[in-house]
Amino acid sequence: MPPIVVDLVIAGLILGMTYALMSEGLWGSALMFFNVLFAGIIAFNFYEPLAALLAGNLGFLSGFADTLCLMTVFIAALVVFRLTTETLAPAMVRFPAPVFQIGRIFFGLAGAVVTMAILLLAFEAAPVHKKVFTAVDYKYEPPFHMGLDREWLGFFQYTTGAIFANRNQDKKDWMGEYGNAKVFDEKAEWLILHQDARPYGSEKVLAGEGGAEGETAAEPNAAGAAATGGGRGAAGGRPGGGAGPPP
Repeated sequence: MPPIVVDLVIAGLILGMTYALMSEGLWGSALMFFNVLFAGIIAFNFYEPLAALLAGNLGFLSGFADTLCLMTVFIAALVVFRLTTETLAPAMVRFPAPVFQIGRIFFGLAGAVVTMAILLLAFEAAPVHKKVFTAVDYKYEPPFHMGLDREWLGFFQYTTGAIFANRNQDKKDWMGEYGNAKVFDEKAEWLILHQDARPYGSEKVLAGEGGAEGETAAEPNAAGAAATGGGRGAAGGRPGGGAGPPP
């Protein structure tokens, strides 16, 4: 599939989700944005140990463990948050017309972008072709080089290093950015490791062999830097239900 088609499909889905969220008004779209945001944080926090458990007990699901656990936790958390906010939050909050219109567009678009970033990462963690949709590899930044997947990984890296940091360990993070916090992926290799783990295609990055299109394998540190897009922070654990960052 040509990259421009992939970008257009992603953009179309974002616009569709934005319209759907906007229809809930400013208050409803704002609540859904925060529901999606926190559901995504919970999903990325817990999918790795669950995937490792699933892969260890159900070997035939090991290839799908990351995607299955990521999406299951995300959807379950989102449903719980949605039901909770619908129950506890007021049904209608009045705002001035300009605030209402601008706010519902902003939160609708923000919720759609976060949702699409998580869906893209779920596809990239799946046992598919090394170039997802025959176009998206670790160097690609969908859509239209905006890098939604990288931006979410960078945001989640920041939450594990600064906001919800676990500092009960002697070993500092590899990049030294967050002191002794236990970050999501200390070498920022999430995109590269999951591309190498996908079973179809031959575009290897860390395996010491050239890719099908003349790519040369990068050293782990250089590859990690490339995955972050020059410091935007692509982080993550090991694919295929593997363990997360070392303690």
